[in-house]
Amino acid sequence: MLVDIIHKQHLDLRELFAQHQEALLQGHFEDAMTQLSNFNQCHQSHAKLEERYLFPLFSEIKHQSKWNVSLYIKEHEKIERLFENISKDVSWLSEQSLSESQLRRNIIALLDKEKTFKGLTEHHEEREEEAMLKELDEQLEPSLIKELVSDLKFTWIEVIALIKSANY
Repeated sequence: MLVDIIHKQHLDLRELFAQHQEALLQGHFEDAMTQLSNFNQCHQSHAKLEERYLFPLFSEIKHQSKWNVSLYIKEHEKIERLFENISKDVSWLSEQSLSESQLRRNIIALLDKEKTFKGLTEHHEEREEEAMLKELDEQLEPSLIKELVSDLKFTWIEVIALIKSANY
């Protein structure tokens, strides 16, 4: 099922972002930037997979939900913009000479800002899983679903493997 394969990708993305936040919380800015970069590479690949494979199919089926493809596309764009802001903030913070107290307060402020980002991504994932993917699973031919799942799974495995190999 499509919802299962995309849910797995969503979980992988959440884990990458959590690793970034752990490094940030510890004040390990280089690691935080690396994990943020890993997250971004995977998220961009994930979004491209959806835009290439799923969005065209979703735009062709009868919709039961109130959301159409344009919402998902706009959310992908907003996620990218927020990511760029977070990335700039982490980079800026890593370059500052701050007291321990100032550093902790800036990290707290950045984590607060990241909460907005996480909220957007979580709501986006829920809409995809509970509406778009559910409708695709219900309306597409089983043979097409099987082919899509295979393509999505294989491509995602390659994306994750590239990230892991770049970190060793």
